Formats: sequence, C-alpha cells, structure tokens
Amino acid sequence: MASNSDSWRPRRLHPPIDDVMPPPGKPGILPGVTPSWPGHEYGPTPVPAPAPTTLGLPGGVRRTREELEALRDDAARQFHAGEHARVQLDEDDEYHVRRPAAAAQGVWAVAAWLLGELQNAPISGETHDYPYAKRDVGKESVHARDCMEGNDWPDVDRDYAAAVDYTVGWAFWPDEERPVPKAD
Repeated sequence: MASNSDSWRPRRLHPPIDDVMPPPGKPGILPGVTPSWPGHEYGPTPVPAPAPTTLGLPGGVRRTREELEALRDDAARQFHAGEHARVQLDEDDEYHVRRPAAAAQGVWAVAAWLLGELQNAPISGETHDYPYAKRDVGKESVHARDCMEGNDWPDVDRDYAAAVDYTVGWAFWPDEERPVPKAD
C-alpha cells in the first residue's frame, strides 16, 4: 500500500513515442545516387519576392496614384447621389449593402486616406506617418470586418465598413473589381 508521504508521479500508460520509434533523420545519400524523397527534384524552395508596391503610396498598394484619385472623385460623386449611389462591392460576399451612399463614403475615405489626404484612418481614426505601412492599412480592413460582424466599432455604419474592407482589398489586389463605377 502506498503511503501518503510518497511524491505524486503520473502513471505512464504507454512508453514515449521516441522509445518505440526513434525520430527519423534525413536519409543518407550514397555518392552518385539520386535522392528519392519528395521535393528533391525541385531544388531548394525559393523565398517569394514581396508584392510590388507603387512608389509614394502605402506599403502593399498596387494601384497607381491616378487610379486612386479617379476612384476618390467617382466615390464623391456617388456619395452626393444619395440613395441613388452606385457601388459594386463583391456580390459573393455575405454582406449586402443597404445604404449605398454610406458605402460610397467608405470608398472615398479609403481612397483619400491612401493618398495621404486624410490624417485619420477610416475606421479606427488612428493616425500614422505617411506613407503608411502595409500592416497599418491591413488593420483597417480587420477593423472593418469586426464592424461588419458586430464584434467592435458599433458607432460605424456597416455599409461604410463593408466599403472600407472591399476598397482596401481592391487597392492591394489588381484583379478585384472597382468598388465604384467609373464616371461616364
């Protein structure tokens, strides 16, 4: 019978895996023999180059200054159109825009902020040194997602937040559809 003075030790149900199966080492290769493990035929894995950035704009932005200025101006026109504003956020998204003027205002705010014309970030209101770091711009997209999902930023309009999120993505990815149609 065990006494109460014995120190507690966990009961081992199984031996450690290293005792049963020692960790495998990289197989030795004999001279003149082609290695047979997967991936050897491709050589060392290259480190991907960072995505190109447009000079004079925040990190990661792949749109030109002219594209951002045109988007800013078109979004302002759509905002002034009120309930007749046209925004074309991704329709596959689970969020449907109910107030297009608020969405157009979000598009305008992101474009103006990325151009350095607004001092405060569109959702958080934080200020950063221009040109902003890629992380600072990405954080605004995260804040917009938080607002859309109802987790944070309750004072920010959800349509505005959806437009901020989409417009940041548009600025980073050249294959995204423009959030506001071009002026005729």
